[in-house]
Amino acid sequence: MATRGRKKKNLSLEEELTALAEEMNECERQIKDLTDRKKELKQQIEQKEMEALYQAAMESGKSIEETISLIHGNMEQGF
Repeated sequence: MATRGRKKKNLSLEEELTALAEEMNECERQIKDLTDRKKELKQQIEQKEMEALYQAAMESGKSIEETISLIHGNMEQGF
């Protein structure tokens, strides 16, 4: 039977438990790092989308208020 991960070296149960706890801590740290990165990427995407929306509003020649009103009007009509 193939073993997963590191080879076990006749560890005592306490040593195996300690090693497992350390591995779990490392996994938790990796999850935290990945979660932080995901949050950063979502913020960058949101910022890029807001910039694109602002640019489209400016290119339309309408004011921000007119653009917001237009969006709200379309939402009320189901668009």
